[in-house]
Amino acid sequence: MHRDIAGALVGLSIILLAPSSLAQSTVELGGSISVAEGDMGIEGISVSENQDLVLAHGANSGIFLIDSNSPENNSHIEWSGDYSLLDSSFHPGGKTAIMVGEGGNVLRMTLANSSIEQAGGPSTFGDTLLTSVSWNGDGSWAYIGGEDGWIWRFRGTSDGGIEAIVLENRGDRVISGISCLRGHNICAVTSTLGGIGIIDQEHGLHWIGGFGTPWVDIVCHSSEVPECVAISSDLTIASIVVAVSEPSETRVFDNDIVQLQGFVGAMTGIEAQSDGISLISLAPFGLIEHDKEAGKSFHWLDNIDAVEFDVEISDQRIVGTWGSGFFEGWLITDRGTLVSFGPVDQNEDNSMLEIWIGIIILGGATLLVASLMVSSSPKLSNWLTKRIGSEEERKDVLRKERRQSRKKGRA
Repeated sequence: MHRDIAGALVGLSIILLAPSSLAQSTVELGGSISVAEGDMGIEGISVSENQDLVLAHGANSGIFLIDSNSPENNSHIEWSGDYSLLDSSFHPGGKTAIMVGEGGNVLRMTLANSSIEQAGGPSTFGDTLLTSVSWNGDGSWAYIGGEDGWIWRFRGTSDGGIEAIVLENRGDRVISGISCLRGHNICAVTSTLGGIGIIDQEHGLHWIGGFGTPWVDIVCHSSEVPECVAISSDLTIASIVVAVSEPSETRVFDNDIVQLQGFVGAMTGIEAQSDGISLISLAPFGLIEHDKEAGKSFHWLDNIDAVEFDVEISDQRIVGTWGSGFFEGWLITDRGTLVSFGPVDQNEDNSMLEIWIGIIILGGATLLVASLMVSSSPKLSNWLTKRIGSEEERKDVLRKERRQSRKKGRA
């Protein structure tokens, strides 16, 4: 019984010595810069096909071109509009990009000279709030989505005009995201509560599942197994394996949809970070890594670490991210703040871990010696039992001591 008590003490002491476990970010925030003074009201970004340029845009037709590898090299592109630009897409050819936004407005940027021109407006799209845009695989058409389920296929014509055709079978909810597979003229769309859809090579729109979920964005990876990842504001993720030969046969099954556990916040956007890896933006300020090959999501940047880095920045909303290396990249906030991120310094963590291991080993060894001493010394064992043993154990020790005392008296 006494040995059990000593053993329990050893185990309890080691537990008490062990550090508490806290969720830790995979990356840490680094330097920060701003594209301009004040709140820029950034609403969206897109990254060029060669990953060299980032196009950011937002309130009051604010447009910024950013060097993805050296974001301090950025420029404000002048445009006289006073409407918000919500989404954009670079053409696969790498020479132009289009932006869409409020009031049915569509802008085209020519990258060679950073010039902007009106490419569509209320005469084509009415006063529709245009929320999403993406060029298809070969750049022959762009798909533009908006409120009330509107989706158009759109392109410029050889005479300088435009062609915009409404897709049939549209829903009635906001089109919250459009993403297209490179190498295939197939695209995926998300609709707020309206489900997930696939646009085939013939511009047919097919709703494939996920109805009733508040989807906010989608990104497609053109890997060996073409797959798209949709996210919702309630921490739900859907993985969609696209049936390239027959896109209309693509389905979202119940086991393709997972609500994440152990994460806090609302998902607000998703971007491809590298092949098969996506970064999901969270509000409040945080990031989740999703690995489509593993089918799992991981803590990338926890809000508590963002607050520790800079309280003011952590109060901003992450609009977009892009990678610049292994576990490295940048994010941009709604105010126009650019923040770098990189791997957490393992040396510091390892040093702390070694300290804790040393404490545990030292404490465990000390307690083990004490345990052996208690086990080999009846007097010490009895003293310890009277101090911390149960009522029955204390009585048992006292009875033994009285018996031993009587024996000594008789002797």
